[in-house]
Amino acid sequence: MSKQEFTKQLKEVCENGREARRLLLKNLAKEYYEERAARPTDEYQAGNIRKLMDIVQNTTAEIADIGLPEGEEKKVEDWIRTREEAAGKVEASPLGTRDNLQAIFERSYAGSQALGVGSCDL
Repeated sequence: MSKQEFTKQLKEVCENGREARRLLLKNLAKEYYEERAARPTDEYQAGNIRKLMDIVQNTTAEIADIGLPEGEEKKVEDWIRTREEAAGKVEASPLGTRDNLQAIFERSYAGSQALGVGSCDL
């Protein structure tokens, strides 16, 4: 696949991931501020972090399904692996990682920047 076609498809997948994240956060804010008056429990927060990681994992699977651009196969494979590893780390310990999500996904974000798509879903 050409780099141009890959980038076009990647931008679409990433936009869908950003929109899924936006809707999740909108729904969580509505749920929390309109329906919950109490402070969120750890269980509630962990569940919401897992919902966010589901979006990341689904977006990553869609990215992998696009295929690889000619000449940048390794770069994209490494980026996909970085996304998978970061999401796995958060999934394994959502509460232990909640304050470090930006640092955990830093390499993933750098990879998406290098591919010209900005943020993909975080």
